[in-house]
Amino acid sequence: MLKVYEHQRRSSVLRHPMLPCLSPYHTINLTAGCPNRCVYCYAQSYDFHPGWGSVIFFSNTLELLKKELPRKRKKPRLVYFSTASEPFLPVPPILEDLYRIMEILLEQNIFLLISTKCPIPDRFIKLFQRYPGRVHIQVGLTTVDDEVRCLLEPNAASVADRLDNLRRLVRGGVRAEARMDPLVPGLSDTLDSLLNLLEKMSEIKVKSAAASYLFMRRGIDGPKKLTLRDWSFYKMAKRLYTHKVTDYCGHGVIWIPDTEYRREKYKLLKEIAASHGVTINLCGCKNKDLTTECCHPRLPEPDDQNDQLSFV
Repeated sequence: MLKVYEHQRRSSVLRHPMLPCLSPYHTINLTAGCPNRCVYCYAQSYDFHPGWGSVIFFSNTLELLKKELPRKRKKPRLVYFSTASEPFLPVPPILEDLYRIMEILLEQNIFLLISTKCPIPDRFIKLFQRYPGRVHIQVGLTTVDDEVRCLLEPNAASVADRLDNLRRLVRGGVRAEARMDPLVPGLSDTLDSLLNLLEKMSEIKVKSAAASYLFMRRGIDGPKKLTLRDWSFYKMAKRLYTHKVTDYCGHGVIWIPDTEYRREKYKLLKEIAASHGVTINLCGCKNKDLTTECCHPRLPEPDDQNDQLSFV
């Protein structure tokens, strides 16, 4: 059972993310902690992580935002939900504040970039429909095998619920794509797995996806003991996780699969995706040895008459 603790936020609401590709923009974390319990979650290594099964709800965020926005000399152009928490936590007070916060930002003509692994309530989709082109949602989806999903993300939404998210968003005209991140070697990047996932995406008319591989860093111990049938994370990682990135998020150190493995798998992924009418954008922050692409949408220039988020 999820335990929710209310805290009063003392710092500013709008913060700049550490990721270089998002650092010019802002992020809001309405909570610390997350019920999804993704075994690879990097936030579990943060000092403020409350531990699995617990969430800290910053219940004064809405009130602070109403005071903070008018004081800003330069209005934020884009706000990302969220760098260290799941936005759509199934807790009524949290969802109510989230709705009001997103509504306020959209009323101020601020773009929203949202990443989620939880069901999106219908009223949020109706809100997003009122602001066409100003909301971009990435639904985490790396496999259509719910057994694999349960292994990696035990408390997150099922595959069926995430496909339903994408289906409702696309039908409602809200910009949405799958976030195929993190792919796990030998588990969610096999030929059959990629074919099945891209086929499902094509069926519900998803036209793009962001992709990258699982990275490892100090403090992330969850995946190390994972096994499924004849697959073992330990054996796989010992063979493949040899590429070291020393400047992730500016100063972080992470390990990802070696360059040639990723090169061949990304090539295969893009070929399969293209055959299903889907465009793949890679995460350049984690794959600097391979690409300068970005896994986030492009923000229009201030004088752009189109004034909509666009797929990269």
